[in-house]
Amino acid sequence: MRGLTLLIATILTFGYGFAAQAAMTVDRAATLRRVAATVDTASPAEDPNRVWYGGMLAPVTVEAPPPDKCTT
Repeated sequence: MRGLTLLIATILTFGYGFAAQAAMTVDRAATLRRVAATVDTASPAEDPNRVWYGGMLAPVTVEAPPPDKCTT
């Protein structure tokens, strides 16, 4: 009886693993199709699929109001 229980448990474990692998493969394929889709734009200058390779950016300046009077 123990052998039969072990055999059934092994078969079910492999079955669940196969089902999980099949589900992940289908999900991965759907994700790749969705990510690989291109977006149509009105002008080529605003192409969202364009890759920015670097270069100089304008410096960022942070301005804050002066602190209140310090009372230490």
